Amino acid sequence: MNGNFTNNDVDKYLSFKVIVILSLAITMAYYFLYTLNHYFGRPSFANKETEQLADNPEGKSNIIRFLDARARAQERRDPPPMPPEEDKMDFYQKVALNIPFTFVMVFAVMLLCRFVFARNFKRRSDELAVIIVGTVVITFLLSAMFTIIQLIIFPDWPDPNRRVFSYVMRGYLGDCSLMTIALMVAYLVRSQYREKMADVENESLRAENLTSRYETLKTQMDPHFLFNSLNTLKSLIDLDATKAEDFVHQLSSVLRYTLKNEEMVTLEKELDCVRSYCKMMKIRYGDNLIFDHHINHEKYDNYHVLPLSIQGLIENAIKHNVISSRQPLTVHIMTDDDNHLIVSNEIHPKIGKEEGSGIGLANLSERYRIKWNENVEIFDDGTNFTVTLPLKQNEKYYESTDY
Repeated sequence: MNGNFTNNDVDKYLSFKVIVILSLAITMAYYFLYTLNHYFGRPSFANKETEQLADNPEGKSNIIRFLDARARAQERRDPPPMPPEEDKMDFYQKVALNIPFTFVMVFAVMLLCRFVFARNFKRRSDELAVIIVGTVVITFLLSAMFTIIQLIIFPDWPDPNRRVFSYVMRGYLGDCSLMTIALMVAYLVRSQYREKMADVENESLRAENLTSRYETLKTQMDPHFLFNSLNTLKSLIDLDATKAEDFVHQLSSVLRYTLKNEEMVTLEKELDCVRSYCKMMKIRYGDNLIFDHHINHEKYDNYHVLPLSIQGLIENAIKHNVISSRQPLTVHIMTDDDNHLIVSNEIHPKIGKEEGSGIGLANLSERYRIKWNENVEIFDDGTNFTVTLPLKQNEKYYESTDY
């Protein structure tokens, strides 16, 4: 399934409510693990440097003396000292201050994902580039702002030998890892939604295909169709037994193809059915019905179409137009250079319009939309009627570009 999602689709899996819940969950999980690491991710016993923190001959703050002691311990490769007990409150204050800051950053990145996911990009690389650049910019701006705010609120925290810029970059690198997790969560939510919708739409497509095959078979088995076919066959038996045999053969080929249970076929297979159907119609209408074929078989024979799509368009042209020696009907079937097949004819409207089932072109358009998210272009200027079908190179390629 290959869906380009609209803003309404994004609302179904990444609404503002979902963004708030996900942002809160990611933030709280992060700081829960951070707190566990703070208490359990260090040595259980302090070294001698910790005991010396009680003396403060130089008038340094506890945290500065702690940092100095830790640096000296690292030089001697001793276990790092434990943070001063009186700085536990500072830790809780910093965590309490960081939680809303982190929530805002995760929320902002999630909003960016929502905005980008709602846009239709022709290539996945374009979408990914926008998200990466946007995330880097948003994370840097917010991280720098929040780090500076913390340094203002806690003036005793910075190491005198460390510049403010180094604190900003250290905080930014830590925030980048958290924002990467946020992006992964956003993509996972979208992926799960697409898998669910793919199952639903595949079932819908199967139902549409069954309906289309049933309606095509019903039309061909219509008493009017059979009456005309039998009359044609009776005349051929009396005039030309060879043509009569060919007529029966082509009719059986069309019916056999109609009953096949395939979701898509190659253009070559579809054209085999079209040829059989055209031969039947030529036997029936003679020179009053002309089929003009211009197909690039070398390029497009292995491309895919939905079954009975071309045959249905030809049948539609024959059904709704006058065909006589005074008004012969020409049906043009051609391919262009942009992976399209075009079926067109001049309009010779019948005096009395035939009632249709109402699922013809609408059904065909809906099937293409569901299967490949492609539009069937229909053009009617009152003189010519033209329908353009997309040709798909292969199913595997188009499924691989589904995001």
